[in-house]
Amino acid sequence: MYACLYRPPAPDQRSASLSGERGGDWDAIARDYSPRYERHGDDLVTIDVAGLDRLLGSPRAIGEELRRDAASRGMRAHVAVAATQTAARLLALARPGLTVVPRGEEAEALAPIPIGILQQYFERQTSDFKLQTSDFRLQTFTKWGLRTLGDLAALPKADLVARFGPSGCQWPKIARGEDRRPLVPALEEERFDGTLELEWPIEGLEPLSFVLTRLLEPLSTRLERRDRGAAVLHVILRLTTKEEHARRLELPTPMRDVRTLRTLALLDLEAHPPSAAVDRVAIVIDPTPGRIVQHTLFARPHPTPEQLSTLVARLGALMGQDRLGAPAVVDSYRPGAFAMTPFKTEHGSQKSEGRSQKSEDSVCPDFRLQTSNLSQALRRCRQPVPARVVVTDGRPVRVTSDRRTFAGGAVVGCAGPWRSSGSWWKSEVRSQKSEVTSQKSEVRSRETPAAQTSDFGLLTSDFRLQTSDLPWNRDEWDVSLSDGAVYRIFQDRDTDAWFIDAVVD
Repeated sequence: MYACLYRPPAPDQRSASLSGERGGDWDAIARDYSPRYERHGDDLVTIDVAGLDRLLGSPRAIGEELRRDAASRGMRAHVAVAATQTAARLLALARPGLTVVPRGEEAEALAPIPIGILQQYFERQTSDFKLQTSDFRLQTFTKWGLRTLGDLAALPKADLVARFGPSGCQWPKIARGEDRRPLVPALEEERFDGTLELEWPIEGLEPLSFVLTRLLEPLSTRLERRDRGAAVLHVILRLTTKEEHARRLELPTPMRDVRTLRTLALLDLEAHPPSAAVDRVAIVIDPTPGRIVQHTLFARPHPTPEQLSTLVARLGALMGQDRLGAPAVVDSYRPGAFAMTPFKTEHGSQKSEGRSQKSEDSVCPDFRLQTSNLSQALRRCRQPVPARVVVTDGRPVRVTSDRRTFAGGAVVGCAGPWRSSGSWWKSEVRSQKSEVTSQKSEVRSRETPAAQTSDFGLLTSDFRLQTSDLPWNRDEWDVSLSDGAVYRIFQDRDTDAWFIDAVVD
């Protein structure tokens, strides 16, 4: 036996306020009568009331009690009680007040209802069991002369299957009030957290690791039973100073391995240690659906996301989070501009149409390089290499550098210059650039003339680390040297310093 409550929309806001109607909690009403209930949007709920007859009485008494309860909470509700949930939902949508249908009379009760009620029914269906809206042709039924659910229920099953496909046989069943699926109860949102009060305060990460293991083991078991993984891990430490030291770890992939979660938490605490001893440890996990791993037969074995996450966390603790990541292209004309993004342990593009490509192409699909028509490439220096360039008649004739791998030599051929500039229109960075330029002049004034000549490029390179976001103004050249190397060099027009920017392969 099922009972369905539907809250019809108010005619207008003014009439709703005059009648004293206010919003209510459907979940609170449903939980008072049965733990098995299913929500269909914000205005419709189906409750399994089987067994309540021994407590409340007949189905009509159950419906009256539900209606009074909704009214006491300030909600107008259509209440329908039937042997099937489909019939109860259709009757609640179509008829105001209380409707009770005895078992076996669902088709007769639904027969006079207009066929247009099916549109409201499917709008509130659960997406997992919802028929494709393209299959449902309400206009087609209208053109056939069907006006009620009884007319639809009387259609031959074979003709509907021939017209709409395998899903065509579902429409007469719905029109007769037959259930296509069981009730899917709504589950309360489960919290995955744990707290441990310590008898004695602890200091250091080694004793804290045992406490974290003790808290994470039952949480991992609960996550596995619910087919969930940890998306965010919160570690909250209460210090002896009555302060809280909270850390939030966003995990790159859902995981529930105890050792991995403990290692990630310890590495983060090592980089951000608490300021005092700890007397209480709490862990809160934000769950997410579990990760499904399906390996292919011919793909190369890859490290698991747990292993990659641990490696990235160790590197972050060793080098710093701002020095770890994957390069990403940015929308900028600045030469060599890029952004650092977190490493990905899984790539969603592998689920697309490209799954049939070779395993070499699927290793990193986000950075796949099409080399079919590639004729040359630039190996750009992460930091431009200071160089000494001899210029004759406005063209470079010799390029040398103190770097061992850039021996240099006479210029055999050159092309350029190409002028590149940008961000000069930003007033806020223009003032910063003038400040940095004054710092350059101050440093050069303290050096000897010989040091200014030999180390000027190095000084300028050091200052370029600080001015990566400032305006740039340069002349670029492609030069071929006598030692066989081909470089891209440029001259900073503001400082007249030369640099090797890339090697042409």
